[in-house]
Amino acid sequence: MDSPEPTSTDTALPTPQQTLPLVGISSCLLGMRVRYDGQHRLQTGIQAHVSPYVTLLPLCPESMAGMGIPRRPVNLIEVNGQIKAVGRDDPERDVTERLKTMGRIIATTYPHLSGYILQSRSPSCGFHTTPIHNEDQSVVLRTNGHGLFVETLLHAIPDLPILDDTQLTPTTIQEFLDKVTARALAFANQD
Repeated sequence: MDSPEPTSTDTALPTPQQTLPLVGISSCLLGMRVRYDGQHRLQTGIQAHVSPYVTLLPLCPESMAGMGIPRRPVNLIEVNGQIKAVGRDDPERDVTERLKTMGRIIATTYPHLSGYILQSRSPSCGFHTTPIHNEDQSVVLRTNGHGLFVETLLHAIPDLPILDDTQLTPTTIQEFLDKVTARALAFANQD
């Protein structure tokens, strides 16, 4: 019996010779217990609706920067127009450069990164969702900041498609996957 002709959806899927686009993801969103409190933020929709189409690269910049699990929480503060990551309960503990360094390392290590899925409101991974406090952390100045890892990563890769855990709707997931695929194809055409 002959095999049926491939349909357009069959040919749209990667063949065994093709590699799936590489997408970074906050490790906690895959159920890894890497958050400051030793917990996770598993998002099952990512496994169901994103992972079949990409290779997920789980990363936790805070644990990779040697901050430990669990770890003392940090907040972002604004001091003289600069954003810093300092201990919530110990403002002398400044981890700003650790988080920025991780952004530079990931951008250099994975130049063909095609997208990133982030944990919202995180001082390292938040994207337009992270609270920025005043210097003594008594007042939230705004809630639309970027985590320092993400800010540094996007400085190095400004056109990197981003999705965060508050945007996991069918429409936004599809838009993200379209951008990821286009970026991966652009890389493939360069090689």
